[in-house]
Amino acid sequence: MRPVSMAKLFAIARAALTASVLLSFTPSALAESDQRPVVLVAPIAAGVEPRPPLVGSVVAETNAAVGFQAAGRISERLVRRGERVEQGEPLARLDERDLAARVDSARAALEQARADARLAEQELERIRTLFEQQVASRQALDQAESRAQATASRVTSAEAQLAEARNALDYASLAAPFDGVVTGLSADVGDVVAAGQPVVRLAADEGRLVEVAVPERRRADLAERAEARLEADGATAEVSLDTISGAADPVSRSYAARYRLADSAAGMTPWSLGQTAILSFTREGARHQRVPVGAVFARDDQPRVFRVLDGRLEAVEVTLRRIDVDYALIDSELPAGTLVVIAGVNRLHDGQAVRVRRGDEVATGAGESAP
Repeated sequence: MRPVSMAKLFAIARAALTASVLLSFTPSALAESDQRPVVLVAPIAAGVEPRPPLVGSVVAETNAAVGFQAAGRISERLVRRGERVEQGEPLARLDERDLAARVDSARAALEQARADARLAEQELERIRTLFEQQVASRQALDQAESRAQATASRVTSAEAQLAEARNALDYASLAAPFDGVVTGLSADVGDVVAAGQPVVRLAADEGRLVEVAVPERRRADLAERAEARLEADGATAEVSLDTISGAADPVSRSYAARYRLADSAAGMTPWSLGQTAILSFTREGARHQRVPVGAVFARDDQPRVFRVLDGRLEAVEVTLRRIDVDYALIDSELPAGTLVVIAGVNRLHDGQAVRVRRGDEVATGAGESAP
C-alpha cells in the first residue's frame, strides 16, 4: 500500500485544526505558577485496514471451443445453448455427400496411380532386358528407372490422400470431448466451416471458480481465502485463490483472479455458470495502528505524532497508511497504548513541556490525569 501524500496530510491537518477543540485550559493551567499548556492525549489503538468485498461471476475451470477436424458444410446442429451433454455425445454433423465424393475421387486417383506404376515397372523390366542384350542404351534404362520411381511416389501420395479423405468422412460428426454444458454456438446449419473453426463452446462440469477483477492497489496483498456468496439466493461457500493474471488489463488496470470453490460446493446446483458471486474476505486486513486524525502532522515532509515522555513532547516519525474522517491508520515503533497528542499539534514543538488531559475527560468534564 502507498503512504498517503503530504499534500493530503496537510489538508486534513488544517481541517482538523479548524474544526476540532484544539486545546483545553483550566484556571489552574493559566496560573502564574505553571505556564505549561494542557494538551489532549489519547492512546494508540490497534487498527485493521478494511478489505472491501469483490464482485465477480461463477466460471468453469475447463472451457473448450470445439470444431470439426475437416472442412465442410454443416448439415445438422444437435444441441442448443445451455444444454447439458455427455462425453462422446454428437454435437453437430457435416454434409457427408461432399466428403464421400472426396473419398471416391481419392480412391480413383489411387487406382490410376497403381496402374501407371505397374506399366512403368513392366517397361523398366523390358528396357533392362534389352540393355543386357546390348540393344537398349544406358540413357533409355535411366529414363525407365526414373519413370518407375516417379509412378511409385505417386502411388504413395495417392494412398495418403485417400486416408485423409476417409478420416475427413469419419470427422463429419463432432462429439463432446467431456461432460459439460453448451455455453455458445458459433455456426449454424448451412454454414461452411474450415477445419478447426469453433462451432460449439463447452464448459466442463468439473471445477467451478469465481472470477473477480482485482484493483492494482490490492494485487500485492490479495487474500488467499474468502467466502463466496451468490447474489441470487445467498448460498455461500469457502473459496481459495487459484490463479491471478500476471499483467493488468490495459483498459481497467485490474488483474483477473480466480478463486476455487471447495469440492463439496463445486458440484452443487446453485453454483451455475455466469451467476454473480460476492467475495467477502474472512481474514482481517493488514494490521496497523489507529489514532485520531488530529494526531498526525508533517514536519520536513515526514508524517509524525507527538508522544508525551516525562512531561515533554517527543516528535516520532510514522508511516501514514490510510485516513478517513475521524481516524488515521499508521505504522510506527510505538507500542499500542502509548499516549499521543490528538489536537493542536501544529502549535506545539519537539521538547516542549506540557501537561496532559485525556481526550475522553474533556467530553465528561473530568479532572486531569497523569501521562
